[in-house]
Amino acid sequence: MKLGLVTYDIAKDWDVATIIAKLSAARFEAVELRTTHAHGVEPTLTAKERAAVRRQFEQSPIRLWGLGTTCEYHSPDPGELQRQIEETKAFVDLARDVGAVGVKVRPNGLATDASVPEQQTLRQIGVALREVGDYAAPRGVEVWLEVHGHGTAHVPHIRTIMEVADHPQVGVCWNCNHSDLLPDGTLSANFERVARWVRSVHTHDLYDEQYPWHELVRCLHAIGYDRYCLTEMPESSDPERVLLYHAALWRELVG
Repeated sequence: MKLGLVTYDIAKDWDVATIIAKLSAARFEAVELRTTHAHGVEPTLTAKERAAVRRQFEQSPIRLWGLGTTCEYHSPDPGELQRQIEETKAFVDLARDVGAVGVKVRPNGLATDASVPEQQTLRQIGVALREVGDYAAPRGVEVWLEVHGHGTAHVPHIRTIMEVADHPQVGVCWNCNHSDLLPDGTLSANFERVARWVRSVHTHDLYDEQYPWHELVRCLHAIGYDRYCLTEMPESSDPERVLLYHAALWRELVG
């Protein structure tokens, strides 16, 4: 397992060159670039600009692991659903062009219309994921469903979505939510529900003793996970020092 960073929120004001410099100094190895942030790696980039971003990462020790979108597929409005799918496809093209391995998407909740059955929304999300997976496959890009959203972060619901999607290019981004935990405070049983799909991991503040970090590491080791664990944390007035401390804690945890 290797250490990475999600630019939400601690690096939201950094451009690509600053991200590479600061992560290299803190001995991070990868980054997920969140949409809307100052680095500006968005589908609006020209071919020349995309090539420049790709070159910056390829000439650095930092791997461009993923693009963090806010694409979501729970809306009961067919027009909005299709807009979200098309936006995802635009990010897939961007990922291919800049050299990112995957695109992170999310469920962001169940339908707010009480007349829409829960299972219908979960199925709709899964079918949408299958469509974007079909689009991503020939472009060599993965699509990662973040365990996210009110109701949809419930791990059994994520499993249902993934069973509907049933696509080799679509995986799960484990997000280290407190809703992962069972009443006894453990997470292994929930992790096992989606273990075969885990392709990326978001961690948070490692000092949070309510989350069983050592158990998570054991679960990841058990499935042979050798990809990146990317920390997502609040912004700081001293981000360089915070990153150094997090890297030291992470290496102690996984060591």
